[in-house]
Amino acid sequence: MILLRAREFGLSLYPLPPLQNAMKLPGTETQPENVSIAMGKLEIGAGMTFLDIGCGSGAVSLAASRFTDIIYGVDRRPEAVEISRAKVPAGTFLCGEAEDLLATLPKVDRCFIGGTRGIDAFFPLLMERLRPGSVVVADLARIGIASKVANLMKAEGIFNELLQIGISRGYELAGDIALRPINPIFMVVGRRPGMSEQMEMTRC
Repeated sequence: MILLRAREFGLSLYPLPPLQNAMKLPGTETQPENVSIAMGKLEIGAGMTFLDIGCGSGAVSLAASRFTDIIYGVDRRPEAVEISRAKVPAGTFLCGEAEDLLATLPKVDRCFIGGTRGIDAFFPLLMERLRPGSVVVADLARIGIASKVANLMKAEGIFNELLQIGISRGYELAGDIALRPINPIFMVVGRRPGMSEQMEMTRC
């Protein structure tokens, strides 16, 4: 069982299943600690509709399935869709580009973006699928794309925060323990105002 040292981030503990028989895919794999942080930011509730864009190895969808059974995922790689379907049999996973598939999906409450290919095209379509009070979390390996996603969220009035997450893993060295850092990840969080908040903003 993998646990995030969540007190450092002010989060609850979200246990994740062991990463057994993980299948490697091109691109940067979402670290289990980042998955836990994402779950804390998403705050997925029972009955919510969750969407995983760039579902990859299915790790995020699997974690989300602990909180809701309405899971959708998209990925342009057939092998990624196959892996995600195997990990979350109750989910619906589609193969193709996000901009081509979003219009076929229901409205969503929570969205995780793990793949940003074509984001200029699919982000406006994603905004059309978001319900009031929805949350979007993007997990990104490069600061340039993190800045771009933050600006896209700002343009839509949903930007909440940008985090840099640094993880170091211990290893034995000369009878002691040293730390080997993993490349930092950037997490961008967006929140769409709920109905009551929208009404309040309208009054103002």
